[in-house]
Amino acid sequence: MIDNNYSIELIDITIAKNNNIILDNISFKVPEGITTIIVGHLGSGKSTLLKTISSIIVPNSGKVLINEKPYTSMSAAAIKAYRKSCGFVFQDSALWANKTIYQNLELPLLYHFPDIKKENIDNKIKKTLDLLGYEGNINRRPSDISAGNRKLISFARALITDPDILMIDSPETSIDFSSHGKIRNIIRDLKARGKTLIICTYDEYITSMLADHVVVLFKNKIYASGSYKEIVTSNDPVIRRIMSHVLDKVSNFDGDILNLINPNS
Repeated sequence: MIDNNYSIELIDITIAKNNNIILDNISFKVPEGITTIIVGHLGSGKSTLLKTISSIIVPNSGKVLINEKPYTSMSAAAIKAYRKSCGFVFQDSALWANKTIYQNLELPLLYHFPDIKKENIDNKIKKTLDLLGYEGNINRRPSDISAGNRKLISFARALITDPDILMIDSPETSIDFSSHGKIRNIIRDLKARGKTLIICTYDEYITSMLADHVVVLFKNKIYASGSYKEIVTSNDPVIRRIMSHVLDKVSNFDGDILNLINPNS
């Protein structure tokens, strides 16, 4: 397991927009060095929770603690160091439209390593894209490549600083079959390396084969949180309904099926 030196905890987090509650009194400590899957119905607050964990979104009330210290009281240098240890893959890829693929990938390197040489940037970009199996023209703009390839580039941008914590929003969204397989393999390899992974997903493979911990959101609250086996064997009707939607190819959650889909649980 990687020692990422960062513990992340949310305490009594509430987020509202236009008088609509998006997250309601959420408390959650991110398990370190394992894969956490966040599941829930559309509109339950999954993406907002992920962005709050990463401190992209600041809550209306409550605290985000990084190493037991409120994020809002951390120094600029401490915040920069924390962000260097985190990678975020957005649901819509969120690439800079007016920059080339190369420029999108060099941005985090220039930000976190201001003295880095161009040769090192080139090598890092090539190594990361080779890892993802991307062979396209890096001087093209995001609008000139497919949605699947944009997602791969978004992964590359998140991985390029070799962060210890990866937050991934809907890796299965807007991608073709080939890219889907590549992304599953990337996540599997990151897990094998002991990275802390927090993923919002409906992907049955990622959930059933890679999840260690599962957080179930329902009506903008954390309805349940526990090990994969605890959640998937629950008799609670809400949990079973949500999990059956995620694991739509698994019709029975008895022990034999569990051993087949997650033999290490």
